[in-house]
Amino acid sequence: MLNSITIRNLMETPLPPLYQQKRCTFRPDLSKVYEIYDLLNKSIYKNKLVRPEIQLGQRRKCWGMCIGYARYRDTNSRCVIKLTDKWYCVQWLVIVLAHEMAHQYQWDVISPKRVKQGKTELISHGPTFFQHRAKLQKSGIPLKTAHRTRIWFAHQDVHRC
Repeated sequence: MLNSITIRNLMETPLPPLYQQKRCTFRPDLSKVYEIYDLLNKSIYKNKLVRPEIQLGQRRKCWGMCIGYARYRDTNSRCVIKLTDKWYCVQWLVIVLAHEMAHQYQWDVISPKRVKQGKTELISHGPTFFQHRAKLQKSGIPLKTAHRTRIWFAHQDVHRC
Protein backbone atom coordinates (compact mmCIF):
# COMPACT_ATOMS: atom_id res chain seq x y z
CA MET A 1 0.00 0.00 0.00
CA LEU A 2 2.75 2.46 0.94
CA ASN A 3 5.16 1.29 -1.76
CA SER A 4 4.58 4.31 -3.99
CA ILE A 5 4.40 6.90 -1.20
CA THR A 6 7.26 8.71 0.48
CA ILE A 7 7.56 9.68 4.12
CA ARG A 8 7.26 13.32 3.11
CA ASN A 9 3.94 12.62 1.35
CA LEU A 10 2.72 10.67 4.36
CA MET A 11 3.54 13.60 6.66
CA GLU A 12 1.68 15.99 4.33
CA THR A 13 -1.55 13.99 4.18
CA PRO A 14 -4.59 16.01 5.29
CA LEU A 15 -5.37 15.83 8.98
CA PRO A 16 -8.69 14.45 10.17
CA PRO A 17 -11.08 16.88 11.89
CA LEU A 18 -10.21 17.75 15.50
CA TYR A 19 -13.18 15.86 16.93
CA GLN A 20 -11.90 12.66 15.27
CA GLN A 21 -8.33 13.26 16.43
CA LYS A 22 -9.40 13.75 20.06
CA ARG A 23 -11.10 10.36 19.94
CA CYS A 24 -7.88 8.73 18.70
CA THR A 25 -9.68 7.18 15.75
CA PHE A 26 -6.51 6.24 13.81
CA ARG A 27 -5.93 2.63 14.85
CA PRO A 28 -3.47 0.92 12.54
CA ASP A 29 -2.88 -2.78 12.52
CA LEU A 30 0.59 -4.29 12.80
CA SER A 31 1.01 -4.65 9.03
CA LYS A 32 0.51 -0.88 8.55
CA VAL A 33 3.08 -0.17 11.29
CA TYR A 34 5.52 -2.56 9.57
CA GLU A 35 5.04 -0.72 6.28
CA ILE A 36 5.79 2.63 7.91
CA TYR A 37 8.78 1.11 9.73
CA ASP A 38 10.19 -0.26 6.47
CA LEU A 39 9.64 3.08 4.72
CA LEU A 40 11.46 4.97 7.50
CA ASN A 41 14.25 2.38 7.58
CA LYS A 42 14.81 2.69 3.85
CA SER A 43 14.63 6.48 3.56
CA ILE A 44 16.25 7.60 6.84
CA TYR A 45 18.37 4.76 8.21
CA LYS A 46 19.56 3.30 4.89
CA ASN A 47 18.24 -0.17 5.82
CA LYS A 48 20.79 -0.52 8.64
CA LEU A 49 18.08 -1.54 11.09
CA VAL A 50 16.59 -5.01 11.36
CA ARG A 51 12.89 -4.83 12.05
CA PRO A 52 12.47 -5.69 15.73
CA GLU A 53 9.45 -7.15 17.42
CA ILE A 54 6.84 -4.39 17.42
CA GLN A 55 3.99 -4.60 19.90
CA LEU A 56 0.77 -2.59 19.75
CA GLY A 57 -1.30 -2.14 22.86
CA GLN A 58 -2.46 0.24 25.54
CA ARG A 59 0.28 2.46 26.96
CA ARG A 60 0.01 4.72 29.96
CA LYS A 61 1.76 8.08 29.92
CA CYS A 62 3.72 7.42 26.73
CA TRP A 63 3.13 6.90 23.02
CA GLY A 64 5.88 4.35 22.61
CA MET A 65 9.09 2.93 23.98
CA CYS A 66 12.14 1.05 22.79
CA ILE A 67 13.43 -1.59 25.20
CA GLY A 68 16.95 -2.91 24.71
CA TYR A 69 18.07 -6.43 25.61
CA ALA A 70 21.53 -7.91 26.05
CA ARG A 71 20.92 -10.75 23.60
CA TYR A 72 19.56 -10.92 20.10
CA ARG A 73 15.92 -11.84 19.85
CA ASP A 74 14.08 -13.91 17.21
CA THR A 75 14.13 -10.93 14.84
CA ASN A 76 17.96 -10.47 14.88
CA SER A 77 17.46 -7.23 16.76
CA ARG A 78 18.26 -6.71 20.43
CA CYS A 79 15.26 -4.52 21.15
CA VAL A 80 11.48 -4.43 21.18
CA ILE A 81 9.43 -1.38 20.17
CA LYS A 82 6.16 -0.98 22.04
CA LEU A 83 3.59 1.46 20.63
CA THR A 84 0.14 2.52 21.62
CA ASP A 85 -2.64 1.21 19.41
CA LYS A 86 -4.64 4.50 19.29
CA TRP A 87 -3.38 7.65 17.54
CA TYR A 88 -4.60 11.15 16.72
CA CYS A 89 -3.49 10.74 13.10
CA VAL A 90 -0.93 8.91 10.97
CA GLN A 91 1.57 11.77 11.44
CA TRP A 92 1.78 11.10 15.20
CA LEU A 93 2.51 7.43 14.54
CA VAL A 94 5.28 8.30 12.08
CA ILE A 95 6.87 10.78 14.52
CA VAL A 96 6.82 8.39 17.47
CA LEU A 97 8.01 5.42 15.40
CA ALA A 98 10.91 7.49 14.01
CA HIS A 99 11.79 8.49 17.59
CA GLU A 100 11.84 4.86 18.74
CA MET A 101 13.84 3.84 15.68
CA ALA A 102 16.49 6.41 16.66
CA HIS A 103 16.74 4.59 19.99
CA GLN A 104 16.93 1.26 18.18
CA TYR A 105 19.77 2.62 16.03
CA GLN A 106 21.63 3.55 19.21
CA TRP A 107 21.11 0.09 20.70
CA ASP A 108 21.56 -2.17 17.66
CA VAL A 109 24.12 -0.23 15.59
CA ILE A 110 26.09 2.11 17.87
CA SER A 111 26.17 0.14 21.13
CA PRO A 112 28.04 -2.93 19.77
CA LYS A 113 30.79 -0.60 18.52
CA ARG A 114 30.90 1.11 21.92
CA VAL A 115 31.21 -2.22 23.73
CA LYS A 116 34.22 -3.15 21.56
CA GLN A 117 35.82 0.12 22.68
CA GLY A 118 35.21 -0.74 26.34
CA LYS A 119 32.31 1.71 26.73
CA THR A 120 28.78 1.03 27.96
CA GLU A 121 25.74 0.50 25.77
CA LEU A 122 23.26 3.34 25.54
CA ILE A 123 19.69 4.31 24.79
CA SER A 124 19.41 7.98 25.61
CA HIS A 125 18.47 11.40 24.27
CA GLY A 126 22.09 12.40 23.80
CA PRO A 127 24.10 13.32 20.68
CA THR A 128 23.83 9.87 19.07
CA PHE A 129 20.05 10.07 19.34
CA PHE A 130 19.94 13.32 17.36
CA GLN A 131 22.37 12.32 14.59
CA HIS A 132 19.50 11.62 12.17
CA ARG A 133 17.62 14.84 12.96
CA ALA A 134 18.53 16.59 9.68
CA LYS A 135 17.36 13.66 7.52
CA LEU A 136 14.13 13.39 9.45
CA GLN A 137 13.58 17.14 9.20
CA LYS A 138 13.86 16.95 5.39
CA SER A 139 11.04 14.40 5.45
CA GLY A 140 8.90 16.64 7.65
CA ILE A 141 9.49 14.71 10.89
CA PRO A 142 10.63 16.62 13.97
CA LEU A 143 12.92 14.61 16.24
CA LYS A 144 12.25 15.72 19.80
CA THR A 145 12.38 14.11 23.21
CA ALA A 146 8.72 14.91 23.92
CA HIS A 147 5.66 16.39 22.19
CA ARG A 148 2.95 18.48 23.80
CA THR A 149 -0.59 17.42 22.91
CA ARG A 150 -2.15 20.65 24.16
CA ILE A 151 -0.04 22.65 21.70
CA TRP A 152 -0.81 20.10 18.95
CA PHE A 153 -4.53 20.66 19.31
CA ALA A 154 -4.05 24.44 19.38
CA HIS A 155 -1.85 24.70 16.28
CA GLN A 156 -2.09 21.36 14.37
CA ASP A 157 1.62 21.68 13.56
CA VAL A 158 3.99 18.85 14.48
CA HIS A 159 6.96 21.21 14.46
CA ARG A 160 5.48 23.51 17.09
CA CYS A 161 4.39 20.93 19.63
